[in-house]
Amino acid sequence: MGQVWRGWGVKLLLFFALMVAGWGLGVGDAQAQEDELLPLGIIVQPEPGELEVWIETDQRRYDLGDEVTIRFGLNRDAWVYIYNLDADGRVSLLFPNRFDRQNRVRAGTHRLPRRGYAFEAAGPPGVEYLQIIASRTPLELSREGAWAQEPFPDLGAAGLLEAKVRSQLRTVPADDWAVAWTSFRVGRPTPPPPPPAPAPPAKPKAWEPSVHLGLDVGWGPDPEQPHRIIFSFGGDVGSPDLGLGFSLRLTGEEPHPGWYQRGPETELYGRFTLVRSGSFDVRTGVGLAWQAWAYGGSPPFRSETRVRPTFLLGAGFRQGPGYTWVGYHVRRGMVLGVALQF
Repeated sequence: MGQVWRGWGVKLLLFFALMVAGWGLGVGDAQAQEDELLPLGIIVQPEPGELEVWIETDQRRYDLGDEVTIRFGLNRDAWVYIYNLDADGRVSLLFPNRFDRQNRVRAGTHRLPRRGYAFEAAGPPGVEYLQIIASRTPLELSREGAWAQEPFPDLGAAGLLEAKVRSQLRTVPADDWAVAWTSFRVGRPTPPPPPPAPAPPAKPKAWEPSVHLGLDVGWGPDPEQPHRIIFSFGGDVGSPDLGLGFSLRLTGEEPHPGWYQRGPETELYGRFTLVRSGSFDVRTGVGLAWQAWAYGGSPPFRSETRVRPTFLLGAGFRQGPGYTWVGYHVRRGMVLGVALQF
């Protein structure tokens, strides 16, 4: 484990693992041998007797810095000692310790740490072991005054501890002591997930007008009298992409004697945007133009209204609220227009 106290674990003696390998016991993978055999090297297992003990941790794997909880149980009152063997082969006495010296434990299930301290998985990374010894007779396993120097005394290498424990247990009847062990793995802390990428700044929404009010003028040859240039004017209203327009064209005299116009040629048309790219667009218009004519010669007097289809194709440019466009109209000729869009 770690240092709030020194090294957390109860791993088996390295020399015992080599001994087992030399004997040829076990054919499984190296990790299975490490977990199953190494703890037996600290204390030789006694013959099953009346005293029974067990030990476990709340997890099988810890990241560095995690807190560790130990649970153990025994079926008779006894003195309890718990060792940790870390991945470097160092043994520490976890219980009893400077904060919790009362290790005479009643039969039942118990939990460590109790109040006032904590066990922390401080590494080094690898497999660590806990071994518990329960004895009906108290043992002297740590040197006198060790708790004054460190809360969880360092008992040195596993081989030195084994000799000391064996000498202590020679005076204890075989039925009056028992051992058990467990293991867990200490790893690197899981790195925190990377912070989310900052959201790109919201682009300001481009201003889009919703109302279009326009005026225009046209000039071009009269379709009936191509040698005459006729002027016209008009306007349109709607949205920037769709609207209704009108125009008035002052025509010349009818080439046939006796006929005259009774007002300008009037047009109504629908306006549409075909393509828009940024501030530019292509627009078209389709409509009808009509004009009343009368015959002023000899009786009988008569009049008629002449209706013609119209078509416009043009291009426009918008700058702020202003809009300018130019196009060609089949009856009005060239047309130049301006508008306000807002």
